[in-house]
Amino acid sequence: MRYSGRISIVIIYITLVLGWHSFYFLIDYEGSYVFMFENGQYKWDLVFIPLLSPFFWWLGFQYDKAKFLSQKDALTGLYNRRFISQSAPKLLAKMDKKIGNLTISVIDCNNFKQINDQHGHKIGDLILTRITKVLLNSTTEQDIVARWGGDEFLIVSPYSDSKRTRGISKKIEAGLYQLSKEMGMDISVSIGTAVYPSDACEMKELLIIADRNMYKRKSGVKTKKQG
Repeated sequence: MRYSGRISIVIIYITLVLGWHSFYFLIDYEGSYVFMFENGQYKWDLVFIPLLSPFFWWLGFQYDKAKFLSQKDALTGLYNRRFISQSAPKLLAKMDKKIGNLTISVIDCNNFKQINDQHGHKIGDLILTRITKVLLNSTTEQDIVARWGGDEFLIVSPYSDSKRTRGISKKIEAGLYQLSKEMGMDISVSIGTAVYPSDACEMKELLIIADRNMYKRKSGVKTKKQG
């Protein structure tokens, strides 16, 4: 959770208090001196700065907390759909400015409904949190990992090429293989990708293409198992 709200509110508060006193200095130095001091001691109004700063810090914390929760998924702690929707225009504009590619990876957990039906939603939620760790361990800080909804995840990879995307997919596959052995059940995902700007120039279209490619992979997995 960032400190932007806390720092901003405290700075604004201190600026207002100092501005208030500076105003008295500017219009009437002698009067302001009497206003600030009495019998050689500071008057009580100057004590407001240290006494009220914690209160304004708390207000800033509430703002930061609300902003954090509005952008995060409650179960996994990943970014949510709202954050991606709000960030997409800025990311695409940044890619245009830097002349870079951006890869969207739609990730869907295979047979997740079956897992929920056989083992219960508690185990299902546990698996989603464990998949989250695998995704985070398979990506870097420049990648944005989000829970798109249900058992579907999203990875947004700025400045990414096909080689790097394949590398991420291999890491995810290896991580889920180890998780499957640990959990005693088959845990796998299907991944579909789309690249900006070669595949599409709008986030909505990129998601549609990546989703379509993901379902092609999922169909291939089902066909392979049936065969």
